[in-house]
Amino acid sequence: MINDIITTLLVSIGSIFMLIAAIGILRLPDFYLRMSAITKASTLGLGMVLLGVSIHFDQFGVFVKAFIIITFLLLTNPVGAHAIARAAYKQGVKFWGETIVDELELLSKKAETLEKEWKVNHSNFAIGEELIYTLMQLPASHGGSFRKALNVAKQIESVNTPVGNRLLGIVYSKMGRFNEAEHYLKLASTECNFNQKAIFSLVDFYTENNLPNRALNVLEDAMQVHPQNIEFVFKAIFIAFDFGVSHKLGLACCDKIIAMGTDVSADYLLKAARYKRIFVERSIGKNY
Repeated sequence: MINDIITTLLVSIGSIFMLIAAIGILRLPDFYLRMSAITKASTLGLGMVLLGVSIHFDQFGVFVKAFIIITFLLLTNPVGAHAIARAAYKQGVKFWGETIVDELELLSKKAETLEKEWKVNHSNFAIGEELIYTLMQLPASHGGSFRKALNVAKQIESVNTPVGNRLLGIVYSKMGRFNEAEHYLKLASTECNFNQKAIFSLVDFYTENNLPNRALNVLEDAMQVHPQNIEFVFKAIFIAFDFGVSHKLGLACCDKIIAMGTDVSADYLLKAARYKRIFVERSIGKNY
């Protein structure tokens, strides 16, 4: 009796979802919305119907087959829908007129505008840097290119070596070329006397590659050159906390913030005190 009730509910709800998918195909205004309706609603609906059928027959073999089919649907339908929608977008299938934003098109137009501005004014490094990040974000089908980003970074490097080296390091990092990225980011850090932007680029590179101890070594060197830079101190605290390494350095940084007293904001003092308590408790064996 209970099995019959559960089966009826599952099959009924699944049928309703598939009906919604069918209505969506007929009523929704553009290809992409119809694709969304048929993949989400029909996948859920069919899955519930299959689950209901497996409960109704109450046989292990039927249940296994239903489970395999449902798993296959959940794995393949979203991927297939994404691939079809991507192909349609590349072929120029239009969005509905009321679609609020096309982020890829906006990013593509932004890249075109920045390229024009950069050709006119090579001395504006802010434009060049923004162009590099935009080119790395864009897919190749819409003008994205690591090669173009590298060329822009090299043009900047020929005029401003520290900035150019930092950007070269960032591009190589996104390309997965560890040695070149580390080389240029280290160069940028030393050439600009441990400038915060260059240091944070190198530190972020190390943390992204799961090398927190190297990141902390860089921050220790930077703090020696710029002992009053609070951002370096907090960056070291955050890394020590997030990766669970170098509690001693984390405690020293917290003590440094607390010792500044009224020279720093109350919010900074509270954060330093809280992290100090955590580092102390971790050092005696309590974990978070």
